[in-house]
Amino acid sequence: MLALGALVLGTSELGVAGLLPRIGADLEISAGAAGGLVSVYAVAVALLGPPLAAVTGRLSRRRVLLGALGALAVGNGVTALASCFPALLAARALTGAAAAMYAVTALAMATTLTGPERRGRAVATVFGGITVSAVIGVPVSTLLGDVFGWRAVYGALGALTMGVLVAAVRLVPEPAPEPPSNMSSRIRALADARLLVTFAGNAVVTAGHYMASTYFVVLLTRQTGLSTTTVGVLLLTSGVSGTVGTIVGGAAADRHPRRGLSTATALLAISLAAIPLVITSPVLIWLLALLWAAAFNAFSTAAQVNVSLQAHPAADVAAAVNISVFNVGIAIGSAFGGLVLQLAGFTGIALTGAALALAGLTATLLVPILAPAPASRPCQADLRTAR
Repeated sequence: MLALGALVLGTSELGVAGLLPRIGADLEISAGAAGGLVSVYAVAVALLGPPLAAVTGRLSRRRVLLGALGALAVGNGVTALASCFPALLAARALTGAAAAMYAVTALAMATTLTGPERRGRAVATVFGGITVSAVIGVPVSTLLGDVFGWRAVYGALGALTMGVLVAAVRLVPEPAPEPPSNMSSRIRALADARLLVTFAGNAVVTAGHYMASTYFVVLLTRQTGLSTTTVGVLLLTSGVSGTVGTIVGGAAADRHPRRGLSTATALLAISLAAIPLVITSPVLIWLLALLWAAAFNAFSTAAQVNVSLQAHPAADVAAAVNISVFNVGIAIGSAFGGLVLQLAGFTGIALTGAALALAGLTATLLVPILAPAPASRPCQADLRTAR
């Protein structure tokens, strides 16, 4: 149920990219201005997610989840009905804030309902909804937009979100309450040096991935020589591979959180570094794309689990911060990728992305060095006194 909500969320977020030409033509704005719909959504997620998680931390998680779904439905509905560009921007900001709140709450509820020993698989299940939205939801919304128009797509998404809300009311239970924690302990957890290094590493790795992935289609059509249809099939299979990576990353995070995160990051760096070597071979670039997609999705899942483990008792706010960190990495990677493309071409993008992934891997390996020393064990005399 939580994954289904994530699927609707992901389609609402990612589907707008394929609808931008029609939105621009309908509202008589430029393609660059229409692209602001993507930016305002990301900004809302990055800026509003953490404070909303902090404010709602003491409320019933079930009520927060249902409220987020309701706000998401309203945001999609207003998007469908917006008659001017400012109203559309406001609707996208509302949708982004609701999505951030839903994602954080769904992740927290999933891990609570399944127990700590299945935390990684719970996160993978919720994240899997977003991954599937990229594979299925986005192409379907683009196709429906071509046939029925972009407003019909977001009207349908609003109705679908309401359907998920009704189902969640009936099916999603109230999880067991978390142990109470005071504000000072939550602040100390968020300010811990290990967690700050983890956030920085996650942002850097995400930036490296999106620096290359943003321009991957251009690379395939111009350098590898693949047709548009073949590129579409390649992206579809990469999405399936990414879904598998999400599942594997979740299972690995349950067994060895840090090792799973390090392995996924290393595979991502290797994939990016190998792009210049196979750039002219359609078969090899296809196989490399499958490994690349699986590695990044495994990294994303393991990174979220790793943050939750480090940030107790502020895991909910830390999860929101980490989602913001991902969005910051996306913005930085896609923006600087265009500059690197102009200066160093596709090879430069791939190698720079690999270097960023290696920098993030270094941060991951550095975290245990920053870990505090374990508390000293009581001496035998103390134990005898206690008895």
